[in-house]
Amino acid sequence: MNAEPTDRIAGMLAALSQPTRLKIIEVVGGGGDDGTPAGQIAQAVGCPASTLSFHLKELSLAGLLEARPQGRFIRYAVRPQAFSALAAFVARLPGSPPAMPQPQPEAATRRGSKARKRARAKDDAAAATEGQISMFGD
Repeated sequence: MNAEPTDRIAGMLAALSQPTRLKIIEVVGGGGDDGTPAGQIAQAVGCPASTLSFHLKELSLAGLLEARPQGRFIRYAVRPQAFSALAAFVARLPGSPPAMPQPQPEAATRRGSKARKRARAKDDAAAATEGQISMFGD
């Protein structure tokens, strides 16, 4: 594992392995850059304040949320770098879909009719095997 230590990724995944916490991440993620007030999270999730406090603490300790005190209130925001690390980890797992191809310059995409047919046949063959896991790295 290059970017993140395995125990850090495991901690993030463990923190996310609870339905209420996933809902919290959904609500906080929709709050934008300013973050989401704890009261708004409580209303959206529908859990008691003490339970919400516990979940927010666990998500913060895992590095997934950032608490921002604002007077008497606390706003929570997702930490994008943590989710980027999780996405990179999942992308390296066997069976993950390949990265999206980068757009080619227009001159490079022009092909003759035979080249287009070969490319289409190749795309059709790839689509037929999409979702299958190969143990030979094909």
